[in-house]
Amino acid sequence: MNNVVPIAPELPAYPTSGYRPAEPERMHLRQLFGILMQRAKLALGVAAAIFVVVLAVFAMQTPSYTAVGSVVIDPRQTNLARANQEPSGLPADTSAVDTQVEVLRSRAIAERVVRRMRLYNDPEFNPQMASGMFGLKRPAAPVANPDRMLVERTAEALMRKTWVRRAGLTYVVLTGVSSTSPKKAALLANTYMDEYLRAQLDEKVARVTRANRELGVSLERMRQDAEQAEARAQQYRNAHGLMSAQGATMAEQEVSTLNQQLAIARAERAERFARLSAAQAQLRNGNAGADVGAALGSETVRELRKREAELSAKLAQLKTDFTDEYPEVKRTQAQLTDIRGQIQVEINRILSSLRADAQAAAGRESSLLGSRGAAQGGIAQNNQAMVGLVGLEQRAEAAKAIYEAYLGRAKEVAAEGSLQQADASINALAATPTSPSSPNMKLGAALAFLAALLAAGVAVLMAEFWDKHLRSRADVERELGVPFAGVLPDFRSVRPKGLRGPEATPSEYLVSHPYSGFAEAFRNLRAFLMISAPQDDSKLIAITSAVPREGKSLTSFCLARTLALSGARVALVDCDLRQRGVTKLIGPRDVGLVEVVLDKAPLNEALYHDAKTGLFILPASGKSVPYDLFSNPDTDAVFRELADRFDYVILDAPPILGVADARILAAKADRVLYLVQWNKTPLRAAQSAVDILQECGANVAGALLTKVNVKGQARYGYGDSSDYYGYFKNYYIAAA
Repeated sequence: MNNVVPIAPELPAYPTSGYRPAEPERMHLRQLFGILMQRAKLALGVAAAIFVVVLAVFAMQTPSYTAVGSVVIDPRQTNLARANQEPSGLPADTSAVDTQVEVLRSRAIAERVVRRMRLYNDPEFNPQMASGMFGLKRPAAPVANPDRMLVERTAEALMRKTWVRRAGLTYVVLTGVSSTSPKKAALLANTYMDEYLRAQLDEKVARVTRANRELGVSLERMRQDAEQAEARAQQYRNAHGLMSAQGATMAEQEVSTLNQQLAIARAERAERFARLSAAQAQLRNGNAGADVGAALGSETVRELRKREAELSAKLAQLKTDFTDEYPEVKRTQAQLTDIRGQIQVEINRILSSLRADAQAAAGRESSLLGSRGAAQGGIAQNNQAMVGLVGLEQRAEAAKAIYEAYLGRAKEVAAEGSLQQADASINALAATPTSPSSPNMKLGAALAFLAALLAAGVAVLMAEFWDKHLRSRADVERELGVPFAGVLPDFRSVRPKGLRGPEATPSEYLVSHPYSGFAEAFRNLRAFLMISAPQDDSKLIAITSAVPREGKSLTSFCLARTLALSGARVALVDCDLRQRGVTKLIGPRDVGLVEVVLDKAPLNEALYHDAKTGLFILPASGKSVPYDLFSNPDTDAVFRELADRFDYVILDAPPILGVADARILAAKADRVLYLVQWNKTPLRAAQSAVDILQECGANVAGALLTKVNVKGQARYGYGDSSDYYGYFKNYYIAAA
């Protein structure tokens, strides 16, 4: 195809039937910022309108004042009626405080406030009491006895203007009420807290009253039960002889007495028998009872022993002086014998008395044993009867204990009735507010600003998705399904500042600054054409677009100049017979394509030679547009002759959607370059043009983004070559 510029063998051939598959579309933050910048006017307009509207709505609201008071919840249940107070500690959780917060928020408290302050006659809480606009509607008459529905409706209106919340994790509960009047707001807040405390007291008093009534009925029944149980126990005692004194029955007391007497009798019997045994043992020892203890204690025996001693002494004295036959000795001996006989008689009498005493003690013991046995028999009968008595006494004691407990509780409840106090107290009364709480203009401004931002963002996104344009390589490959040929910057976005004169035009700047960024973009396009068909003799290249004014003619002219500057033989044909964009760039000509085809003018006479680049241009001259020129076989002959003489033949075709000539030219061309204006051509139009090209059987080599604002493209952050223009800007200028 190209005999002048060789293609390096290491350059990869661009696939003609396929290319890198398009990645799923993802919106990056940089792209979103670029969209916002591109539609800044729309965003600012919508944001300003929404900001003004929201702020006006806030400013038009009726001023409202909020009064705030607080109560302290005391979860300890203190009973003032009890002498010994044992207040319970604070609960492990704060559910008690949260419960009181919900009670304070309840409809019941709101209804109490409504009834107390007669808010159903207040137009602020009952709109039916308000007069109509401009006084056209007369307010309703005050209500004396409101029905249930009116009170509930007014309570709902009050609850909408009331808030209750807990102060952190403390036991303080804040209560706020809003109203159009600051004094009314303070009065409502204080009334709200007061009614809450009154509701607690009323509930407690009602509970105490109900408990007193129920306890009174229960006490009377329990008293009767206790008396009946005691009477049945007493009747049982009388019937079974279970009379008792000092906690014991008569039989038990009798047995106790007999046991005491029996113990004494046994001791006495043992003593008597012991004395008798000792006396008998002394007699057996042969002392004739002289050392018997009972005898030694006898006064008679002592007198006789004394007399015996005297006579013994006298007899011993007489025997010393006289013989045994002496009368005085005999008489004394007879007296001594008589005294000793009396002593023995007295001892025998004492022993007989000891024996009789022992027998009497044994008899008394036996008698007591018999009496005790009889008494114990009575106890056994009583014990059998006590089995039934114990149950009766237990029931009587239980009934008595229950009655006494209820009686004590009834006394406490009766005392509590006059000593009740609420479980909360007012911590701080609501003061009259000095400034309105709403409308909060600072909050309104913040909300207006937020709404403006949201509205601006929504407007930009809606506009972006409603009017979709192509901005990047990914957009072209994904939406059009054709290869991406490159990016051509808008000359105004890359032109150096201060550039004047002929060089200020894109086509002349391309020649005068061949190493600039603008010229480099066309060299990239040339490289794409070389790589996309390295072995194909595709000389006839048509350049078209979907709609007019997308830079088609300028692109054709600059591409042809770039190819010519590289040493190739290039011919540029202006096939847009209506606009004649290329012809306008070189100036009017008398002979052109129409004259060559229809008037058989010599081709060499019609070709215009660009001395700066060596480019040959076949302009579209003539005053009229011939009908169906490109369907003429002579036109094909002209194209073949140009292809034989030149390495590249560039056809500047008209837009594909509006002119039929573009379809014919696309079908005749070896390759078609399809131009899409960056961020301008509607997506539907671009897609329709590609469909038409495919229907014509055109070989679409690739799509080209034109008039790309490199700074704007960089803001979008799509990652195309123009995104990095800033990195190479100084490089291009230095090399130029």
